[in-house]
Amino acid sequence: MSLMGLHALEYVKEAWVYGFSYRKFLILKTFLPHLQLKRFKLDQPISAEAVLIVWGMQPVPLVLQHVKTLIRVEDGFIRSIGLGAAFNSPISWVFDDLGMYFNTQVESRLERLLNQHDFSAKECAEAKILQQHLISQKLSKYNLKTKQFTDFPTISAQQKILVVGQVEGDASIQYGSPHIKRNLDFLAKVRQLCPEAYLVYRPHPDVSAGWRKDGLDLAQAQHYANVIRTEGDITDWLDWADEVHVMTSLTGFEALLRGKSVVCHGLPFYSGWGLTHDIYAIARTKRPLQLEELIAGALILYPQYRSLLNQRHPQYRSLLNQRHPQITATQAIEELVILKNKNKINWLGWLQPFMKY
Repeated sequence: MSLMGLHALEYVKEAWVYGFSYRKFLILKTFLPHLQLKRFKLDQPISAEAVLIVWGMQPVPLVLQHVKTLIRVEDGFIRSIGLGAAFNSPISWVFDDLGMYFNTQVESRLERLLNQHDFSAKECAEAKILQQHLISQKLSKYNLKTKQFTDFPTISAQQKILVVGQVEGDASIQYGSPHIKRNLDFLAKVRQLCPEAYLVYRPHPDVSAGWRKDGLDLAQAQHYANVIRTEGDITDWLDWADEVHVMTSLTGFEALLRGKSVVCHGLPFYSGWGLTHDIYAIARTKRPLQLEELIAGALILYPQYRSLLNQRHPQYRSLLNQRHPQITATQAIEELVILKNKNKINWLGWLQPFMKY
């Protein structure tokens, strides 16, 4: 088990859990099977020496604020096949005992790792292999099943820019984009900066699927974007674009992996390291990084991965005999490819926490 955000759990037998739905609580058990996890109730006294695990940026109740060890949990950067909003089961979560990677108000464990870790040649080599695997297998955070789409704009004389929308109420906008909060303002800013470019606006997949709203009036958006597109795989759109503009979207990181120019209008975790064009700067100092160092930190060292394959998978059976049944980033990617090719994820997302191995 990595020490990144989980060192506090190495030497304890139990932890309290707050802000997790019952389903997420069951999934948490598969990441931390060695721990006795207790769901917090308001009438339960908790020692200051206890470990508290909280989902996302949930506010900690007053009765828990005396607890010394707080670990926040969120989805990893390679999450699943299908949207989390559609209850598809995650293959990776991040555990952060300092902050949260999208909250720029405080240093996160990821930021400290990227600033201080002495990346080895082995880690960088593994990162390069992982990068190539992600590109060749067309993998992204959600790996959505899309119909074949070939109607990409054929543009020769203009710069092609992909503008990536987000869910406006998302925590990453609230905590990571201090200047621009609305998709329409974001799109207008891109058009102001690039008046002659061909802009394709891509709404967030949760919005396209109808799970959430992004607050964007499409009629107004058409004043700034040449086209608005929900069709097609995001990796194909990244291949199409010359440049990608984001607020805090993980798509900007995925664009970096593919060698694209990325302009950040917010303060995502991958900005500020000399790899992106940043409209705004974070106050804290960041050292320059090579792309493989960023990949190693964000995809190999920071997240925790787990197997989604069932008991017939020999690797997973052997992992169950270990104290911490985690798998590596490379193994996680290999599993996602298997599941993606077999189209087996929706039912697995619901049943996996209940399976007996």
